[in-house]
Amino acid sequence: MAEKSHQPTARKLREARRKGEVARSADLVSAVQFIALLALLIGGGPIGLRVLHSLLDAAAQLIAARDSGALLVPLVSAAIRALAMLILAVSAVAGISAAVAALAQVGGLVAWERIRPDLNRLNPAAGLTRMFSLRNLIDLAKQAVKTLALAAIIYTVIRGSLGAAIEAGFSAPAQILGVAGKLLAMLFGWAAVVYAALAAFDYAHQRWQHMRQLRMSTDEIRREYRETEGDPHLGSRRTQLARELQFNSLQDVVGSASAVVYSARVAVALRYTGAPSLPMVVARGEGEAAQRIRAIAQELLRPAVANAGLAETLYEQVALGHFIDRAHFREVAELLKWATGDDT
Repeated sequence: MAEKSHQPTARKLREARRKGEVARSADLVSAVQFIALLALLIGGGPIGLRVLHSLLDAAAQLIAARDSGALLVPLVSAAIRALAMLILAVSAVAGISAAVAALAQVGGLVAWERIRPDLNRLNPAAGLTRMFSLRNLIDLAKQAVKTLALAAIIYTVIRGSLGAAIEAGFSAPAQILGVAGKLLAMLFGWAAVVYAALAAFDYAHQRWQHMRQLRMSTDEIRREYRETEGDPHLGSRRTQLARELQFNSLQDVVGSASAVVYSARVAVALRYTGAPSLPMVVARGEGEAAQRIRAIAQELLRPAVANAGLAETLYEQVALGHFIDRAHFREVAELLKWATGDDT
């Protein structure tokens, strides 16, 4: 097997991203969530304490009152509202922080291939292989380090505050709450530092591992070069067609196209002159330009088909005057087969 010692090309990275293969760290998402919830606790803690204090006062009045029926309903309603607000705030902060952390890592990526059913995932042998893979062993080691670090923090903080906690036990309730608050602040603060450090390490490790998995051999780079730029025949043919596109009108270009594929937003005209050449994008447009391409195709009786996914992909990934990528061969071949009426 050829040694894969070269960094992945831009095309290899694009194809991996299209398949949903990007560097992502679950620890980073957890760390952002934890820090966001800690900020909510710090910022909303005084408000929560005031609400709790008012509920306790109301409960004390309820106990002392002779006719408790009139006070019970308002107390229960206030408690339900407070609980609902707490759940809503925690859920919103956790959800938004997780979404922000995920978007910061992968951007607006929607990879349908990752959620497409795959029977290979149900293969017990493959499952056992994944279970004892190096990645899972590293994840297990990271979880062990995280657990040990948090245990060390708890032990150190409690040991250092044990004397103050014992003294506070004989003090007024306000002093007890103050000592408990300082203890929790130290625990959560150091836990946030540990989470952030482990998340930074995990994200760097995931990026390194992702790039390592996408490494390419010399043969793979040569093959990719031949498929795109390296074939002298294809290179000269593309130069010739690009020169034609520069001087011909849109009507002439669309009229020479083999087929037009379009969505509600874009339209792409493809020309295929037969092997060994590849299908080439000879016209592309968005909005009014797309409508113009479709109108010309209809006027000149050129085959046109609505395929939003293919049209959007070709428009975003293939420049004008360039041949299609290997990733699009199958869909474009089916389109051209339909356009030419070739069922073979």
